[in-house]
Amino acid sequence: MINIPYDFSALLTLPTYRQMESRIKGFSNVTNIGKDESGSYNMYKIEMGNTDKPTILVIASMHGTEWMGALYSMRFMEEIRDNTFADKAFRSDLLKSFHIVYIPVVNPYGFDRTSHNESNNVGRYNVNGVDLNRDFSDFTQSETQNVKRVMDFEKPFAFLDIHMFGSSMDSSNGKNLIVGNGQYETDKIRNLITDSLSLFARQPVVRWPGFDRLLRGLARRYMRDRSNPHTKHTLSYITEIVRPRMLANGLDAPLSDEEIMNYGMASLYLFFITSMKYYRQRKVELDNKQILAFQNQTYKLSR
Repeated sequence: MINIPYDFSALLTLPTYRQMESRIKGFSNVTNIGKDESGSYNMYKIEMGNTDKPTILVIASMHGTEWMGALYSMRFMEEIRDNTFADKAFRSDLLKSFHIVYIPVVNPYGFDRTSHNESNNVGRYNVNGVDLNRDFSDFTQSETQNVKRVMDFEKPFAFLDIHMFGSSMDSSNGKNLIVGNGQYETDKIRNLITDSLSLFARQPVVRWPGFDRLLRGLARRYMRDRSNPHTKHTLSYITEIVRPRMLANGLDAPLSDEEIMNYGMASLYLFFITSMKYYRQRKVELDNKQILAFQNQTYKLSR
C-alpha cells in the first residue's frame, strides 16, 4: 500500500460559478472549450505540465450538486501550480514528465444553482434536465460534446471522473468512499488505490468493478473504450465521496467538510501516483516491492 503522511484538511465553501471562473483564469494555460447547453456559461480546460508528454485527464462537477469535488480538485491543481503541494518531488516529476488536463466544472448551470447541503438534486441536471453522466454515448448536450472533443483530442492514458453521492445510494453499501475502474484488467491498480485510501481515511472504501458492460452513457465507459498512444489500457476511474444533505429530519453529513477535502485530495494524489507508475511500468499489477521503492526513493513517503 501507499502510505500518505500528509493532512489535506480544509474548509469547503460553495462559490458562484463566476468566482470559480476567477480561479480558473488564475492558471496560465486555460482554454474556453465551449458554452453549456443554456448558452449562459463558458466551460474551460486547464493544462499544466509538459504538453509533449503523456496526458492525464481529470474532470469534476458533472452534477452541480457535487460541487465539493470541483473544490477539492481545484485546490489540488492550485497547489501543484503554486508549488505549495506537500510532496515537492511528486510535483516536480508530475509537471516534468506528464501533461495534465483538467476540466473543473462540467455542469456550470447546475453548479450555479445548487446549495451547500442540496437534498432535492436541483443542481444535478443541466438546463434541459439531462443527467450528463448518461449522455456519453449519444452526446446530445453541449456539455458532453465539449468534453468529448477534449477527450478525443488529448487521448489520455489515465482518466478520473470526480463525483459525490448521498448516503442513501444503494451501491455505496453504507460506506462513505468509493473508487471504480473501467475494466477488469486494471482491478489490481484500483485495489491499490482503495486499500491506500482506506489506510489513510481509516475506514473501508467500496470497490466498483470494471464491468465489461458498464452502463451506457457513463464518461468512465466512454474513456475506457478509447485507445491512447502510450499504454495497452486506458485507465478510467470514478471516485465518489459522500456529501452532506439537508433532509426533513435534519442534516445528514456522515463526513465533515474538512474530511471531504482531506480524503478528496488524498484520492487525487493516489490516482496520479498509480497512473504515473502504470505508465512507466506498462503493467496492470504494481507489485508491493515496486511501490515501496517508488515511495521511498522517488516520493520520499514515510513507511
